[in-house]
Amino acid sequence: MKKLFLLSVILLSCVFANAQQTTAVEKTKRGPYLTNRFFDNWFISAGYGVQVYMGENDSHDSFGRRFGSALDISLGKWITPSVGVRFQYSGLQVLGCGYGKTPYSEAWEEGNYYEEKFRTLNLHGDFMWNISNAISGYKEERFWDLIPYVGFGWGKSWNDKEPDGVNEIVANFGLLNNLRITKWLDINLEAKLMMVNERFDKVVFGDKFEGLVAVTAGVTYKFPVRTFKRASDITFVDNSAQYLGQINDLKDQLAKAQASRDAIAKELAAEKAKAPKVVKEMYPVVGDWAVFFNINKSNITEKEMVNLGYMADVMKQVPDKKFILLASADKGTGSVDYNNKLKAKRANAVYEALTEKFGVNPEQLIIKIAQPDEQPLSTPQTNRVVIIECE
Repeated sequence: MKKLFLLSVILLSCVFANAQQTTAVEKTKRGPYLTNRFFDNWFISAGYGVQVYMGENDSHDSFGRRFGSALDISLGKWITPSVGVRFQYSGLQVLGCGYGKTPYSEAWEEGNYYEEKFRTLNLHGDFMWNISNAISGYKEERFWDLIPYVGFGWGKSWNDKEPDGVNEIVANFGLLNNLRITKWLDINLEAKLMMVNERFDKVVFGDKFEGLVAVTAGVTYKFPVRTFKRASDITFVDNSAQYLGQINDLKDQLAKAQASRDAIAKELAAEKAKAPKVVKEMYPVVGDWAVFFNINKSNITEKEMVNLGYMADVMKQVPDKKFILLASADKGTGSVDYNNKLKAKRANAVYEALTEKFGVNPEQLIIKIAQPDEQPLSTPQTNRVVIIECE
């Protein structure tokens, strides 16, 4: 039965090839073609046939007894009339022969040879090239398209005794014949070779690589949209008349904008020609500052000294202004006498830093000691401070 199937496939290929030669010449289209959208030119196909494994000792068995079942299921897309991609599942059953007992052995044959039987799975992506469209030009109603392809993927072999089996990277080479039945349905005849490492059948001996040859026949459904358009096939309709009014309005707006620009340019030139005006010298806005101290300390920290330098720069820009140095202490810490002495030390520390370190005129500074119960700020920690106020 399997021999008859293979012979039928070969005969059908010859008949279809001959039919292609006698088909009436149709009008072809050559590119460039418009880029199709993502969901255009997709197809799904399924096929069934036979496959034969080419292992080290498989030739010991008769060729007819080595036919296993093969199944193909594919999903793909034509990017251009000549270039396409697809993802395919292929596999089912392999029958063969091995020397000696192996994990895939089934029954003794003769001598030390045993029949082999295992299942296969091949998931792979393919790059397809439609030779018919590439050489002869795109023809939507062409009866026969010849499509070689190459791809890579993952292959697995296993049986009931070895469910984990063998996993390998595989290479695929094949030839696809698409025979057009209707605009949405094709018959496909496919022959392919899967190249894999020799350990795929659990036997390592001889050649490093082995092959699995498969021939299948099936059908392909083509999802809409199913065709391609050349860029030169697009008809451009001149609808410019309906936009003439808008164009004229834009021209008027442009003319007004240019006139306004010219008027502004004249005003700018006139302003530039005027004599410069004397502007009254302005001084920076002066606010209150604060210099904070650690508890029971009158020395100025490095951080507060940096801030004090910024304050001094502003003071020197306003030499006619006077500044009050209001010294305060946390009334909850220490006696009144102790706090008064601490306040004075803090005020003098700020005064000396401003005058001696930063060069502020001493006549601009007035020292003032806060009253014992006077707390200018809200918390004890913040009242350990000298507040600098502009008089």
